[in-house]
Amino acid sequence: MQAVLSLSAAIEEAQAHDDLLRITREADPYLEVAAIARTTDNGPMVVFDQLRGQAGQRIVTNVFGDRQRIARWCGVDAVDLPRRIADAALNPIPSQVTDRAASQQNVITSGIDLFKTLPLAQQTRDDAGCVITGGLALVRDPDTGAFNGSYHRMRVLGPNLTCITIQAGRHLLEIARKLRARGERRIPISVNIGAGPAVLLACSGSTQQTLTPLGYDELGMAGALQGTAVEIAPCRTQDGAWSLAEAEYVLEGYIDTDRLTSEEDSGKDGEKGMMPEAGGYMGRAWRVWEFNVTAITHRHNPVYWFPLAVNAETTNLMALPAEASVFDACRRISPRVFDNCHVLQAMRGCLGVVIRINRKSFRDEGLQNNLAFGALSAHSDLGWVIAVDHDIDLTNADDVMWAVITRSDMREGLMLSPRAKVSGMLAEGDAAGTGRKVYIDATAPFSKSDRYQRGRFENVVIEDWIGAEAAAKLRARQPDYVASMLSRGY
Repeated sequence: MQAVLSLSAAIEEAQAHDDLLRITREADPYLEVAAIARTTDNGPMVVFDQLRGQAGQRIVTNVFGDRQRIARWCGVDAVDLPRRIADAALNPIPSQVTDRAASQQNVITSGIDLFKTLPLAQQTRDDAGCVITGGLALVRDPDTGAFNGSYHRMRVLGPNLTCITIQAGRHLLEIARKLRARGERRIPISVNIGAGPAVLLACSGSTQQTLTPLGYDELGMAGALQGTAVEIAPCRTQDGAWSLAEAEYVLEGYIDTDRLTSEEDSGKDGEKGMMPEAGGYMGRAWRVWEFNVTAITHRHNPVYWFPLAVNAETTNLMALPAEASVFDACRRISPRVFDNCHVLQAMRGCLGVVIRINRKSFRDEGLQNNLAFGALSAHSDLGWVIAVDHDIDLTNADDVMWAVITRSDMREGLMLSPRAKVSGMLAEGDAAGTGRKVYIDATAPFSKSDRYQRGRFENVVIEDWIGAEAAAKLRARQPDYVASMLSRGY
């Protein structure tokens, strides 16, 4: 990520790789932009160059919607992303202060109006309103000095007012509690919209993972990912608050911990829909703290990052740090047997993970179970772990499901845990955030490995037989599952 230190640079890099879709027709931020973003899910980065009612402003989405693009930025193959991120987390590069922050090229401290300055968008007709979905809240731990970066949905309530939804256990909430214990009721923070991909990725991890515990500095991980220190600058209107130098927009302000406000207009707690969330359902609206904006700063010609929570962009951002935590835990338990891990898109970021093993002898039998327990411990939100053999494409849901159906012995290979902490997006999760975790051993017994041998076919260049045009049409009809098997000779 060394050459991609800002969102603007990421757009240029994507365009150079024919990985950018520009929408030049005027698009309405009310429903239309989100509908197009949803339709282009898993595709190229998308930039909206003309927005109705927002002359001169732009929106970008689907930045992290494709793992191949993320891997290109990281300089690795997509399957090696968990290792790359885990190694970066363990070898951080501290951030550094700059007095030349691009994010402060323009500073607005009076007449603040979020509706005019930002191209705010609404996703569906059932949403509570316009929500800032890509705002990265940056705060400094008063005890350690470490920077915590995290995402929280923020419905815009007025020209200089939003709410901020901080789920139980999040590090921002713990830091707020520390400050409140010292008598500080207003928590100074910056909300950074758009930044370098390394920063946006490093700050997307869940609270409930071992790789980035409370007190960990996510900006250090981002520095390691991009190979150079992340630059920060003091906020203009909030003492003790810092902003990202490479951000597109920055909202300076404070969280008022003495004031609760509803995310939607009826004021009913947990009854009304909010917006489509990562789990695939409409989120519920709650009474939460207010965020008061005291300044807006931005680059020249900024671009507003608008990720959809339901799209692969968000589930990838959630999944990659989760995979890195699982990868690091499992390689510590058994580097000889553990191979890799992957969160399938249907696992919605952190609800489940597939771990792949490669047993070398009969003495390795049972290690898949130890690895599964390690995975569940590495990320508390995980509700499902599926273990598969080395011949399974762990990125392909069909291949994983085939292993579950043909190799699982449900008498011995199915585990339901006692109630433990899980994500609130899981069906069984209760008000306390607990539920039963599921582990499925979908590996074949080592002693019977010959029984589970897959047939290998000779490699042919199909273009030599039917021509390039017919071959292209054939591949267009074949599902990903077939393409995966053919690529491995099955």
